Amino acid sequence: MYICINCGTECKELFRRYCPSVLKILKCEKCGLLADKYIEYDPVIVFVDLILIEKPAYRHLLYNSNFKSYWKISIILWLAESFRAWSLCDINETELTASKVDLIQNNGLQDYCNIYNLLLHTALAFAAFICTIIVVTELKWFIIGKKPYKYSVKDLSCALIVGGCGKLLGLLGIVWQHIASGPYYLLIQGYTVLCLLTAYSVICKSGRGESLIGLIAGFLLYGYICI
Repeated sequence: MYICINCGTECKELFRRYCPSVLKILKCEKCGLLADKYIEYDPVIVFVDLILIEKPAYRHLLYNSNFKSYWKISIILWLAESFRAWSLCDINETELTASKVDLIQNNGLQDYCNIYNLLLHTALAFAAFICTIIVVTELKWFIIGKKPYKYSVKDLSCALIVGGCGKLLGLLGIVWQHIASGPYYLLIQGYTVLCLLTAYSVICKSGRGESLIGLIAGFLLYGYICI
């Protein structure tokens, strides 16, 4: 079963193929709009709409497309965030050396900045973030007593992975050696939060306010681990 990318209503079929070269997209019975216009679009256009945080694009990717490589995205996010933390460690280590800080503090920083420690630390933070949101969401469904149709833990995990792709913009700051890394990273974090809210709202059929409540525990735990 598919869903309409406009209103989220379940659809039995999105199109009918009359011959190999003729394909007709069906309209949604509820909203009257094309059930999934992205079927005829180039993947680049879908990618652009995902960057623009369009809900229809997220619904198409998560429900109506054949995309299955979420594990590849999760590995890329893991490595990218670990590399960003490692690059910040180089800056901090240089500042400590320049200011002749106590040797014990410098050794502590070197232990933390070990690439293997950073990889393990980042993996733990990502896993805790996703697991916390899943637990909080399941608890919410238990209290409410009703889950949205087509909701599953697997779909929610995939949505969180896709929503977290905004963090990849942090690599640009490293490549360009951005002079205002703090404000730049805050902008990336804000954009990532908006992406996560959109992805979460698509899976859980909730508004962004309700989605923020569902995500806030994950944000807090992720921030605590990353400190």
